[in-house]
Amino acid sequence: MSKFFIGAYAAAPSLSGWDPSAEGSFLKSVLELDGVAGLEVPFAGKLHKDDESWFLRQLPEQADFIVTTIPGTMARLGSDPGFGLASTSSAGRKAAIDFIREALNAAERLNESLARAAVVAVEIHSAPWADGQRASASALADSLKEISDWQWNGTQIVLEHCDAFVPGQVPSKGFLPLHVEAETVHRVNESSGRPMGIAVNWGRSVIEQRSPDAALEQINFLRGSDLLGGFVLSGCAGVDTRYGAAWGDVHVPPAPPTSLCARPDVESPGDLDVLESGSLLTVDRMEECLRAAGPASGEDFRGIKVAAPPHATVEQRVAVISKTLELARAAERQGGQGRTGK
Repeated sequence: MSKFFIGAYAAAPSLSGWDPSAEGSFLKSVLELDGVAGLEVPFAGKLHKDDESWFLRQLPEQADFIVTTIPGTMARLGSDPGFGLASTSSAGRKAAIDFIREALNAAERLNESLARAAVVAVEIHSAPWADGQRASASALADSLKEISDWQWNGTQIVLEHCDAFVPGQVPSKGFLPLHVEAETVHRVNESSGRPMGIAVNWGRSVIEQRSPDAALEQINFLRGSDLLGGFVLSGCAGVDTRYGAAWGDVHVPPAPPTSLCARPDVESPGDLDVLESGSLLTVDRMEECLRAAGPASGEDFRGIKVAAPPHATVEQRVAVISKTLELARAAERQGGQGRTGK
């Protein structure tokens, strides 16, 4: 059974203010959950928005990590719309390449703090907005070719697909379409001999297509192209919820499945109220996507990234991750039984 990397920063107490005691308790509890491989760590110039040195001291020796550059990418896009690896602006593309180099250096700091190769992947993105002439496949290819020549120090480089720009639709990220990213990555992989994969985030795929079948379709496409580098369970909603507006990329937790509340493999069903009834991410959809993706391997990963309810306690923040993880593992077991015919 797969272990899951947790994008715990999306539910962290530090979102509401810096309290090292609360943040430390939260991280320790998340990392102790059964089925956790480690953390997806946000990078926006450092490995923790409040205190990187403190953060590195919290990490257990046995955990592994993924570094995601999406927080820093979005922050830089706020001040420079031409920033990105796919940017047709030479200055914007250079700034993005320099940023990825910073992320790899940060990953190496994390490795050094644990005295081993603990970072298994660094996630990069095909910013900027792909409206008009702002982004192109050729610019992305040039960036990926340059990155492929660097020393990766044992980590994988994974392009995370975000919602693509769709004319007439307000995007959350609005980057390049998946088929463009896939064609570009495939060409660079062939020329460099150093394979990069592409990761799918369930919520971002659904936001893009406004369809709950979108992530499954994209997983199947990438599996068929031998490019699937990871799959992250993160929900969204087509209606306003306590997490944000409809179709926002706000990491909505999954819907609480009443049919599972009495099942022995889903613990503490009374705590399922930390989940979100308006979420489009159901256990059945988890199951079909995890079945299509297959078990995690050394070449790709499985992840969970969900937000906590507004004004949540540390215990509630841990609970929303714990319940999502329990449902994901139950869904994977069901999917595995379907594959083997048991």
